[in-house]
Amino acid sequence: MEDIYRILDMMNDSRKKVLATIIRVTGSAYKKEGSQMLFFEDGTQIGMLSAGCLEMDLAIQAQQVLKNQMAISLQYDMSEETDLAWGQGAGCNGIIDILLEPVSEIYQRDLNVVKKLLATDKTIAMLKKYPESEEYMFIPNDGEPFGRWSGQIPRINFDLKSGVIAEQPIFLHIYQPKPRLIVFGAGPDAQPLVTLAAETGFSVTVCDWREEFCQKKNFPQAARLLVDFPTKLMEKISISADDFVVIMSHHFQRDQQILLSLIDKKLRYLGVLGPKERTKRLLQCDNVPEWIHSPIGMPIGAKGPIEIAVSVVAEMIEVWRKPVCERVESR
Repeated sequence: MEDIYRILDMMNDSRKKVLATIIRVTGSAYKKEGSQMLFFEDGTQIGMLSAGCLEMDLAIQAQQVLKNQMAISLQYDMSEETDLAWGQGAGCNGIIDILLEPVSEIYQRDLNVVKKLLATDKTIAMLKKYPESEEYMFIPNDGEPFGRWSGQIPRINFDLKSGVIAEQPIFLHIYQPKPRLIVFGAGPDAQPLVTLAAETGFSVTVCDWREEFCQKKNFPQAARLLVDFPTKLMEKISISADDFVVIMSHHFQRDQQILLSLIDKKLRYLGVLGPKERTKRLLQCDNVPEWIHSPIGMPIGAKGPIEIAVSVVAEMIEVWRKPVCERVESR
């Protein structure tokens, strides 16, 4: 979902580096405000800001930033469709402003704090003065601000999208923790779902009472594996309103226990594998609530575990990307 997790994992790398951030998009673009990319002194790159149109020039500019140790702001006009325009005929119809800044030791230290806070499910707002100023501030939604800042700190709305604040030369970005996916069921068909969800950006927990299935060798990309029966599992997991849950153990009684224990919780996403008639029987009712995804996944005619995994992850991404107001209205 976001390159920032990969970028934060590289913060302790001893090589000199430059962080590139999209701070403004006018029109359409491959990626939006807040998207980030990391350039190392040896040419290594982490992440993407375009479909390959800008990265070569950004790499050249990043070397200059490293040399001068001074942030710069660049603008790329991708709106022209001729080969004479920037982007070699990309025709993305957007103008993109990008901030390139050297990662100092102090900035690196603070980004490591951001990584730790995200791992504890904290949402963090970042304020940055640009382009020439080195001042920035990180503000957790639950905790004390940290960074380098002078003057008054603007009031933050954590539901705002990333971008420039009004007419001020201040960029706001909201760092969100990875969405958590809890998969109940560790059968072979769960493996492609867990792999794809993890690669997409979910932190995945796999739960099953069958230890022979619920093993790291079967789910190497899972963040957590829990082996126990449904009633015990519910005691081990603190499920929140932001969580995504998929029920797919293929065991009617176990699935029913899990579903009935979750029915009163306000989850971001609850999907049940199998036809809707089965879900009705699990719920012991004639109608499945609209907010329960059954049948699970996008209706793409998926066949087999891999295609079903694609349809489920696509549906979860759609739910994750909904604006906050739409999330509230849907429940």
